[in-house]
Amino acid sequence: MLCDMSQRLFLIFHGRFPSEKAAALFTAKSAGAFDDAGFAVTVLVPCRLGGGVRDPHTYYGLSRSVAVRYLPTLDLSFLFPFKRVGFLVSFVTFSFASFFYLLFRAPKSGIIYSNESLPLWLASLRFRNTFYEVHDFPERKQGFYRSLLRRMRWVLATNTWKGGELARMEPSVKRKLIVEPNAVDIEAFGNGGNKEEARVKLDLPRDKKLAIYTGHLYAWKGVDTLSEAAKVLPEDMRVVFVGGTEKDILRFKESYGGEKRIMIIGHRPHDEMPLWQAAADVLVVPNTGKEAISAHYTSPMKLFEYMASGRPIVASDLPSVREMLSEKNAILVVPDDPQALAEGIVRAFDPSTQILADRAREDIKRHSWTARAERISEFIRGRSVIH
Repeated sequence: MLCDMSQRLFLIFHGRFPSEKAAALFTAKSAGAFDDAGFAVTVLVPCRLGGGVRDPHTYYGLSRSVAVRYLPTLDLSFLFPFKRVGFLVSFVTFSFASFFYLLFRAPKSGIIYSNESLPLWLASLRFRNTFYEVHDFPERKQGFYRSLLRRMRWVLATNTWKGGELARMEPSVKRKLIVEPNAVDIEAFGNGGNKEEARVKLDLPRDKKLAIYTGHLYAWKGVDTLSEAAKVLPEDMRVVFVGGTEKDILRFKESYGGEKRIMIIGHRPHDEMPLWQAAADVLVVPNTGKEAISAHYTSPMKLFEYMASGRPIVASDLPSVREMLSEKNAILVVPDDPQALAEGIVRAFDPSTQILADRAREDIKRHSWTARAERISEFIRGRSVIH
């Protein structure tokens, strides 16, 4: 283990926990990895409607040594017409609840770790060992974010573009910045099983060529481009969509449910994803280039899972994607172009592309959750924790 077990780390997440969202999964995986690296981990999450009913330890396979604390939060999510106001109220009340929890329960030497801005800013009023993991780039309220970045002891950017932009926004970031992409459970996704056996278990057609997409159905994910590409694929090919919230699945089925080359599975538990990806001939990352979150900010966990699966990958040629992929390990296509995407998918069915998949699997080996947490731990130790 890299750290003394007395070193306590408090991981703050404002969201339903557990939930089907990638952010909640990221929190769970990070907590588990920091626990493995030797920290005594406590996860602070809001007590929200629809959250906390399922046991997060069982849902995520999370060690019982990771403590999960649900903090009182004013949840107005039931006021649907005022959703943004409800979110703001929830965020502010949770931020103060986490601050007071830390004030009375956390030692001054504790590490306060989060990608949530306000809870970290408040925590920095009392605690020196604050760590900001930046997932989105703050385009607005830059005065606040410059103040936040200055107050942090450590800052992490999940890709190099974001790291450079943060350093330009606040030059002091350079001396306390680490760039560390997301990660994957390599053992789980590298052992999804035989393709034919996976299709039998999932009741998928064995006589069709399958291009599979796993993830949410948000527009910036490029799912509409992939759906349009499906329309011009050969008759023996199918595009399978796995994932999405209930609302997005209904919208997606209304738009594309009648297309014979499209199969819409809906949400499935994350622990099934290795099996779905094992069932694929090709895996697709169709992200749009029209939104900054897709082109620059994101470090998609789906991409890391795909790389571990050993299946050929077709992906939009974007700066965020090129953080992990290149022509040496994937087929990159022009974003937002259904015809280009369809041509890339057809090309990926050629057996010669397996060499790209093998290279991707090799490239991803250093990006396990455990390796990620160990590198972050070394970074923390190298810049001395204040006791």
